[in-house]
Amino acid sequence: MTPEQFKHIMRHQAATVVLVTTDGDDRAGLTATSLTSVSVDPPLVLFCVARAASAWPALSVTDRIGIHLLGEDSQELARRCATTGIGRFAHPAIGHDNGRTSVAGAVAWLECRTVDRIPAGDHHIVLAAPVRGGHGGRDQRGPLVYHDRRYTSVTEPKEQPRPGQV
Repeated sequence: MTPEQFKHIMRHQAATVVLVTTDGDDRAGLTATSLTSVSVDPPLVLFCVARAASAWPALSVTDRIGIHLLGEDSQELARRCATTGIGRFAHPAIGHDNGRTSVAGAVAWLECRTVDRIPAGDHHIVLAAPVRGGHGGRDQRGPLVYHDRRYTSVTEPKEQPRPGQV
């Protein structure tokens, strides 16, 4: 199978969009669609990073990672953090609280400790153990989803009342 055939097939898979961040002197961030839960006991997640990604040098050495599940209204932030050569952290939604990167309006977030980095083709699999986390609650909007090379949502539009209904 050629890389183009593989990419064409994988475009049919929908994936949630996360912002992966590091802190400290090598502060870096990237948009990822490969976040997967691995284990509940102990809690483990993984995501994949291209070796050519500008954030890889920082991710290759840090032991602290932030993972922020972006909300359906975060398309511009997701695009910004997927673009090379710009100030990814120069966005009003991104803050720095208590030495950690924060993302206002994130649907959920995890603060993780790096467990392992596994070479896999032109990527690395990063295995991480969540140490803290949180979410926006039941009334939070839905997650941002990437499908067929575009951002979308899984939230169904709310049914509008018919004329005469309250």
